Amino acid sequence: MTRKAGEEQAVKELQVEPNIPSEHKLMSFPYLSVRPSQQEMISDVKMALQERRHLIADAPTGLGKTIASLFPAVEYAQENGKTVFFLTSRLSQHKMAIETMQQLGIPAVDIIGKKWLCSHDVQDFDSTMFSNFCHGMVSNRQCKYYNNFRVKEVTYGAQQMIIQIGNKPLHSEDAKKLAGHTYCTYELLMEAAKKSVVIVADYFHIFSSNERKFFKRLNKSLENSIIIVDEAHNLPDRIRKNLSSKISTRTIELAKRESDRFGLHVKDYLDCIEDVVKSLAKQKLLAANESFIQKSDIVERIEKLCGYKAAVVSLSRACQKVLEDKRKSFIEKIVTFLENWLGDDYGYARIVSRERIFGKDHISVFYNCMDPSVASKNIISQSYSTILMSGTLSPMEMYRDLLGMEEERTDLKSYPSPFPKENRMNIITTEITTKYTERTPENYARIARTVVLCTAAIKGNVAVFFPSYKIMKEIYAISKENIQKPMFVEVQGATKEERKKLQEEFAAQYEKGAVLFGVLAGSFSEGIDLPGDKLNGVITIGIPLEKPSLASQALIDYYEQRFKKGMDYGYFYPAMRKVVQAAGRCIRTERDIGICVFGDKRLNSRRFRNMFPRNWDFVVTERPELEIRKFFATR
Repeated sequence: MTRKAGEEQAVKELQVEPNIPSEHKLMSFPYLSVRPSQQEMISDVKMALQERRHLIADAPTGLGKTIASLFPAVEYAQENGKTVFFLTSRLSQHKMAIETMQQLGIPAVDIIGKKWLCSHDVQDFDSTMFSNFCHGMVSNRQCKYYNNFRVKEVTYGAQQMIIQIGNKPLHSEDAKKLAGHTYCTYELLMEAAKKSVVIVADYFHIFSSNERKFFKRLNKSLENSIIIVDEAHNLPDRIRKNLSSKISTRTIELAKRESDRFGLHVKDYLDCIEDVVKSLAKQKLLAANESFIQKSDIVERIEKLCGYKAAVVSLSRACQKVLEDKRKSFIEKIVTFLENWLGDDYGYARIVSRERIFGKDHISVFYNCMDPSVASKNIISQSYSTILMSGTLSPMEMYRDLLGMEEERTDLKSYPSPFPKENRMNIITTEITTKYTERTPENYARIARTVVLCTAAIKGNVAVFFPSYKIMKEIYAISKENIQKPMFVEVQGATKEERKKLQEEFAAQYEKGAVLFGVLAGSFSEGIDLPGDKLNGVITIGIPLEKPSLASQALIDYYEQRFKKGMDYGYFYPAMRKVVQAAGRCIRTERDIGICVFGDKRLNSRRFRNMFPRNWDFVVTERPELEIRKFFATR
């Protein structure tokens, strides 16, 4: 059998149906009715596109913002030769976007991180390790999936698979199931995306230093792109995290062991870097556990001892040898840090600190990004139009400022909730607080009592979220004997599968009721969706304010210097967003009813009350359980 005949047979086995869709399909709204607030958002998106403006849409849960943004955007893109990029960080939102495109009957391609599409066993790699592993496998022609995809040109079988993927909206996981046992799924999706009007992707595909490469690969231009960012409240932090780097003496220790194990001759360079970090700590950390440093503090010391460029080049070669045999390298982590350390000072903080890592004292050096606009400003400005949307984009001016959006070109719109107000009660209880100066045994006992009484009064499942694992464990120890419902507790560092199992077991208890303990800004407070009777109440304990540190203070100072709103932008609003996000778990559909209890007396102050959504009403009381019983008595 010839190679081409073999590929044709493989295509038949995969049941490929190469029906190429038409370039332009007429769309109709996929639902029988449009909610008033949804229609308003559709009109605002249309207007923004027609005038080539940006839109920040503070759109609450239940409005239907996915279809409200995609319907007018896709319609406009088809008529005007544009491409729609729908960006989201959550797999569930990828699925929702693809399902929306299926309802519209318009082809779309769903792209997630290459690592998650890879058919090799790479799930425990970090992004840099995977990138080097993939590059090495492809360059050395050792990846059978890539080899099946391309031999100088895209193979016949791969071409047919690309046609099938491009025919109809297909979630990336389904694309991998369909083709991943034979081809590189990522390469297939990238090829299919070249002809697609709609591409669902992650934030980092566009908001990174590689965006030009991404657009070039797709034969697309930023200027002709309509960018829709879902859950956009996450975007500033995601950019900052992606642009930050860290190295520690623990990493250097592991790199030295790696060097010995592989017989590499780079120990002198690693000793040099370790000496520089330790001497810097000895000089800077005399009276404190952390200190600001300068770029030159690292560069000049390494240059003097062993040569900065020589260290980077030698360590880079060494880590390539490691990656030929092993799938990850600690030497590589050091190379990445040294390369990033040479970056800009503007918008960044450089810090050395003493940390406890696995029970031992270690020195860490941080290169922290404080300004997400270094990555987002030019991208948004050059795009045809960018739509940011989320249920927690308040204050919208903050997100406009942080991301560097042009004030004169950006519209800010807040939409009313489509859910009946009477279906939800918001309670602020003034008897408790997690304020640092009041973390006493007596106060913890009051918090535990409030949790016990409220979880008993709320019918069905209740989630209780705390500002930290430490406080959660303290209250759990005090309250567990008095809570009558089955209890489920979020475990720090749990795997995705473990979290999914815990959520399913908790949700299954909805008829009799159960209690979930978790942390604010954790996997459950922001990532679960339990509509109907699966979650009838959310209790937030405290305010998850950032722990005082040089990094948090640097952020506050930077925002004060730029916007005169340092404490608000860098301290209070990020904490309150986590509280509001957690409360949003309670009411997911217009038929849901539920209670949200906010357990901290500080939340009744003017500063914090003004940070809640404008359309929320509150009952303020020292006895929240009494109000809860009244609420459920009439339902």
